[in-house]
Amino acid sequence: MVLLDGFHVDALPKKWQEEGRVWQETYFPEMPQVFDRPAWERYYPDTPMPLTSVVMAKPDGFSEFAHRVVGASRETADLSNRLWKAEKMPDAQFMTALKIIRAQASTELGSIQQHRMVWEQLDSGSLTGLDKEIVEGMHRTDPTGKRVDAISFSKKRVCVEELRHHMQMAGVLTLDETFDKPRWGRHWATETMEELLAMKPGEHVLDAFNIEFKSVMDSATFMSLIDRVGKFQLEMQHHFLYGPMAVSMPWMRWKEESYHLAVGETLMKAIAGAAILDGGNFGVEDLQETINMWYPRGLEMFGSELGGDLVKGVFKTLKNGEAQTIYIEEVRGKVRDVNLAIVQAKAKVRKEEAEPILARIEKGETVHGLTKDDLVFLPDRRFFRIRGLAEYGDFRNPGSDAPGVGYVYLPYDLHGNLMIERGKPIERDAYADYLKTVLPDRYMPSRHWSFVKDEFVFNDKWGDPEPVRKPAGAPTAPGQ
Repeated sequence: MVLLDGFHVDALPKKWQEEGRVWQETYFPEMPQVFDRPAWERYYPDTPMPLTSVVMAKPDGFSEFAHRVVGASRETADLSNRLWKAEKMPDAQFMTALKIIRAQASTELGSIQQHRMVWEQLDSGSLTGLDKEIVEGMHRTDPTGKRVDAISFSKKRVCVEELRHHMQMAGVLTLDETFDKPRWGRHWATETMEELLAMKPGEHVLDAFNIEFKSVMDSATFMSLIDRVGKFQLEMQHHFLYGPMAVSMPWMRWKEESYHLAVGETLMKAIAGAAILDGGNFGVEDLQETINMWYPRGLEMFGSELGGDLVKGVFKTLKNGEAQTIYIEEVRGKVRDVNLAIVQAKAKVRKEEAEPILARIEKGETVHGLTKDDLVFLPDRRFFRIRGLAEYGDFRNPGSDAPGVGYVYLPYDLHGNLMIERGKPIERDAYADYLKTVLPDRYMPSRHWSFVKDEFVFNDKWGDPEPVRKPAGAPTAPGQ
C-alpha cells in the first residue's frame, strides 16, 4: 500500500488486544459499522478504511514529517539522540514520559465516551430540543448539506481513529518489555494500561474529556478546539526522547487528526450559517456560549503557562506558554472562518466576497443586516480558567509560601476583566451567577459544573488569593 510507505505496522500483545476488545464492545459496539465496505464507500469512496494497528514511522519517513511540526528544530528530525528502550531512561525522565503517554491515551478513550452521547441520539431518530433544531435547521438552509446519517458516520470514523490512537499509546507502553520492568517494585506499563481501560466517563486525566456532550454543537466545537490542542501535542511530541513515542506521532497527526479538525470546522460553519438564517429555534448566541464553555478547557490542556522548561527540547518542541500562544492565534483564525460562513450565508456570497464585508462589520458597520452582535468571538484566555494561568504566579493562598497553589479563585469575565467589587474579587455566588449567563444552559446540570463549583468557585480552602510581588525580569503572561 503506497499510503504506508515510510511506516511499519505492529500488533499489540495478545493480552492487550483482548482487553481492548472488551473495552470497545462496552463503549463502542457500533465500531463494525465503520468497516462495512458499502457503508464506508458511500461516504468515503476515495479514502482507504482506517487502520486498527500500531503504526510507527520508519526512520527515513520520520524526518519528512518532523521538519514540518510546530517549533521544529534540527534535532526534532534527528532520531540518533533518542532512547529506544524504556529501561535506559533515568527515573525522572521515565516518569515524565509515562505521565505524557498516560494523558494522551486517556484523551482517546474519553473522547469516544463523549461522542457516543450524541450519535446514540442521531442513530435512534429521537432527536429533541436543540439537536433537533440544529439538524433540521441545517437542512432547511442548505438541503445539500450534512445529513443525519453522514454526521453520525463521520463521528464513528473519528472514534475508530481515536481508538487506534489509544492502541498506539498502548503499543508504546507494551511492545517494549522494558517499560514494564520493575521500577521501585512496580510494573508501570501494566498498571497504567489497567487504569486507563477502567476509566469511566468523568474519570479521565484532563478536564476537557470529562464534560458530557449534550448536543451536536458540543461535538463540532470540541473537534475544532479541543482536537486542535491534540494536533499541537502530536506535533510537539515528534521531539520525544523515548523513540517509540516520537515515531508514533506522524501517522496520528498527519493521517488522522487532520480529518477530525476538518469535521469540527465544517460542522461549526454549517451550524453558524443555519443559525443566522433562522433555520431553527437556536441562534449564533448558542454557538458563542458553546465556544465559551470549551475554549478555556482547551487552553488548560497545555498545562501551566509558566511551565514546560523541563520538557522543551526533551519531550516537546516548545514550552507550554509558547505553544498556547500559537494555538490562540490559530483558533482566532478558525473563529473568523465561522464569521465568514455567517456572512456568506446571510449575504449569499462566496468566501472571497465575504472578506471585505466582514471587515466592515468588524469596524462597526451594519452590512446586509449584520452587525458585530451577529458574529462570534474568542473569549479572553483568562476567562473561566481554574488552573494554569500565568496570573496564578502572581498570587498565593493565605499562609502559603508557594505562589499559584490550587484552583486559585480569579473571576475574569469574557473580555479578560477581573471582576472587582470594593477592591476585591467579586463574591463567589456573583461569579457563579455571571457564568450562568454566558455558558450553555445544558452545561449547568453536568458533572463538570459540579466539579467547578466544588473545587474552584465555592472551595473555601483556597481562600482569597494574596498578591505576590513579581520578581524583576519575570515573564509576562502569554497572549498579552
